Amino acid sequence: MLKKKEKTTKKEKLTFKSFMKDFISCALTFSVTMAAYHFTFTHLLQKSVVEGSSMEPTLYENDTLISTKIFDTEQGDIVIIKSEKLGKDIVKRVIALEGQTVDIDFDEGIVYVDGEPLNEQLYNEGEELHADYFVNTLTTNNQNSAAQYPMVVPEGYIFVLGDNRNASLDSKSNQLGFVPVDEITSEVVVRTHPINDMKLF
Repeated sequence: MLKKKEKTTKKEKLTFKSFMKDFISCALTFSVTMAAYHFTFTHLLQKSVVEGSSMEPTLYENDTLISTKIFDTEQGDIVIIKSEKLGKDIVKRVIALEGQTVDIDFDEGIVYVDGEPLNEQLYNEGEELHADYFVNTLTTNNQNSAAQYPMVVPEGYIFVLGDNRNASLDSKSNQLGFVPVDEITSEVVVRTHPINDMKLF
């Protein structure tokens, strides 16, 4: 009986030419990956890290956020704002859009938009709603603002608040006031860090 010849795989000899071929291939792959990453985070997405406690308990200090630069701002969205007045990026929740009327009852701590009280429970989910599911504290501090409520949001602006209402520098303060729409840089879509608390918005 004839034995079948075993196939032997001949190890390709490493030459300068083969080395350069592999090197160029890896370099091209790396370049394409970096170009895609650069394009994505220049034109499509934005990475941010939360500073301060103004959005607790929705967001906490040092949370890492990914937001999209392709968005259509709606009431209730969490947005990143490049504030010219404050000279820094801030993260806030959109409470009212241009043309909407905002009223705040600081005695009761309730925010009204177009005459309707905000249902703050909409910002979190749970089978049984209780105090922990209310995102913000009652809005009882007007931060010494001279603003007269109710007020109509002017064209080209939005009204924003932090979820931690009385610890947030936002539209109820003269230091910020109404925010120009063109200062919104992106809309938050996901919290990526801490890993065990990832969340889509």
